[in-house]
Order: sequence, then C-alpha cells, then structure tokens
Amino acid sequence: MIISKKMSAAPYQKQLESTITFNVKMLLTAYGYSQSSLAEAMGIGRSAMSLKMSGKTGWSVYDLVNASRFLKVSTEQLLDDSLMRRMGVSDARSST
Repeated sequence: MIISKKMSAAPYQKQLESTITFNVKMLLTAYGYSQSSLAEAMGIGRSAMSLKMSGKTGWSVYDLVNASRFLKVSTEQLLDDSLMRRMGVSDARSST
C-alpha cells in the first residue's frame, strides 16, 4: 500500500501494529515461549512487553528485528497478515 500525502498513515500503522502483535502471540504460543522470555531477549521489561502486546504502545523497527530474531522468523513474516485474514481475525480483535 502506498500512502499518499492526503492519506493518514495512522490507520495503516494501526493495522501493522495489530498484525505484528497477532503474529508474535501466535508464534509464542506455537513455540511455548512466554512474553517474559521475549521481553528479556529484546532487552525490555515485562511491563513494556505487556503494553506492546495489548496494543497500548507500538513496535519499533528495533523491536521488530529483535522479536524476529528471538522467534527465528523474518521480519516480513511478522508483518504478513495472511494468517489473520485466513482466520477471519479483525484488526480490532487481534490486539486484545
């Protein structure tokens, strides 16, 4: 998606944030990892991780790279919304 000067980046950013959070949650569950272990690997506190996972704070590029390394997937995989779409998960529900 190309964002023109007239379009706001906020809705697209929110969609990306929801997608990242959804994918991270799915991978943590699949691998049996805790949010705490991801937080430790990323060098952030549990409360900061909780805020990311609840959608109250965003994922920086640095966070995205560190999470992808910990989860042993590419950053592109964390940004891919195809699983969300196949499961019928809306952006609003994915961050809860």
